[in-house]
Amino acid sequence: MQCQVIGSALDTALRFLSATTVGARTTLPILSHILLDAQSGQLRMAATNLNFWLEWTVAAQVDEPGCIAVAGKEWRALVSSLDNELVRLEAPNEVDTSGRMTVRFGKSEYHLPILPAEEFPVPTEAVWDEPFEVDGTSLAQAVRKVLFAASSDPTMGIYTGVHFRKESEQSPLDIVATDTHRMALVTVDLDEFPPFSLTLPQQPLKVMLPLWEKVGTVRWRVSEDKHLVAWEGDQWKATVTTLTGTFPNYRRVIPTEWAHEIVVKVGAVLTALRRMVIFRPTSKRVPQRVILRLRDEEMEMVAIEAEFGSYEEVGREVIPIEWRSEPTAYEIAFQHPYLAEFLSVVREGEVVVRFQESNMQASVWQPLQDDRYRYIVMPMHLPGSEGF
Repeated sequence: MQCQVIGSALDTALRFLSATTVGARTTLPILSHILLDAQSGQLRMAATNLNFWLEWTVAAQVDEPGCIAVAGKEWRALVSSLDNELVRLEAPNEVDTSGRMTVRFGKSEYHLPILPAEEFPVPTEAVWDEPFEVDGTSLAQAVRKVLFAASSDPTMGIYTGVHFRKESEQSPLDIVATDTHRMALVTVDLDEFPPFSLTLPQQPLKVMLPLWEKVGTVRWRVSEDKHLVAWEGDQWKATVTTLTGTFPNYRRVIPTEWAHEIVVKVGAVLTALRRMVIFRPTSKRVPQRVILRLRDEEMEMVAIEAEFGSYEEVGREVIPIEWRSEPTAYEIAFQHPYLAEFLSVVREGEVVVRFQESNMQASVWQPLQDDRYRYIVMPMHLPGSEGF
């Protein structure tokens, strides 16, 4: 294989491809590599972790066609330093077990480890339903509103993904994520979506969101068995395996009645939460708690440090609120990140917060100007209560 390609084109592609590879310590070393296939005036690059396949094509001057797999970490690190320099790649077409690819640019020369292209996995074959196109920017904005609520624990299965559900042709599309302690739900009108129900893993979505926004219109394909979803842009193609399992009946857990309702400014709460990060526990096993105490015209937010059943109040902020129900003294505790992550997505304006009578039941947080975006979050035990 011999070809020449512009360095900046490689850098753009590898920023996304490198997020798809697996670390070098994998039991399948080929998964830490990126496939390079030089053919007919273009260089096609691909990466996979077996559940997510992403390929990217750039223009190239191909002097000798060929296909090899180059070590992803080294390839990404080298290319990230290049701008519009012309990069020449040379590698033997026949590689038995391992070898080296020569990379030349300017007066520099590097030799990167490679493996035979034959070892690289190929995408799963599928029978596809009719493709459809949607506005990528609108869809990406909607997914960003819920992505944070998916579980980061790989043992949580279906809860590590984002669920897409459309009941009928006339129904809106629900996009929802939950880790069983909180749930974010956004409802959008995207008539282009056919009726379906599937759950996509969060990591591929994190890679795809900026691509959806950049391309404008995204072409979707869903396999007949709903096990695969594919997307396509001008320079890239992606295929992801959907998560197996039954997503819970999420609408059943949304409270329909509440005892207390307030309106509060996002910026005021978010600023206070960011200051209270200084008290974040050193151990990830210990959650950081904040207490909200509602009064006549204000909400007191308290940061606490807890250890071995005892606690100390170490930070306090007072935030103005507007009551929509009868003002009543009320106290409830939450995990700090559960509030901070949601409000960081909303970013500005005001939110309506609805609390149930018991401070051990879920509350609903919703932007004042967006009644199609809801965040349901479970509280924590208050200091001194049973279970603290």
